[in-house]
Amino acid sequence: MANEKILVVDDEEHIRQALRAALESEDFVVEEAENGKIAVEKTKLWRPRLVLMDVRMPVMDGHMASIEIKYDESLKNTKLIFLTANADDDSRNYGLGHGAEMYLTKPFKVDELLDRVKQVLRPFDDEDKKPMAPPSFAPPAPEIDAQAKKDYLENLKKKFKK
Repeated sequence: MANEKILVVDDEEHIRQALRAALESEDFVVEEAENGKIAVEKTKLWRPRLVLMDVRMPVMDGHMASIEIKYDESLKNTKLIFLTANADDDSRNYGLGHGAEMYLTKPFKVDELLDRVKQVLRPFDDEDKKPMAPPSFAPPAPEIDAQAKKDYLENLKKKFKK
């Protein structure tokens, strides 16, 4: 798993730096982005195997960025883990329902985070070499279309108007 490319996306620089240090200590190659818009652009250009992303960020949030990444045909195999302080069930279900492999909450323990990253990146179980099953808490990802994207944006607008 050494030299796997991981994009760390968070609007807080100290969190990006802490994640970079932890991941690089395990020989991952790390790039950073401070919002979802930059994350989508960097994912298209750099092609990381995994995007480790916050949800609440300026410009474009993590949920919208995940839709842009996971439903772009050329990026659909990019793995995604949300790492966020957003612990509510709606946010978790939305993230997992739109292609995230895992949804982890802050604060986090570095060892546990690294274990989860390795789990997502590991293509096969060590024992029987069959593809890994998705995490048991993840609902199946629904088909996404333009209407789902539109509904999501409308819900965001309503939240910001309050």
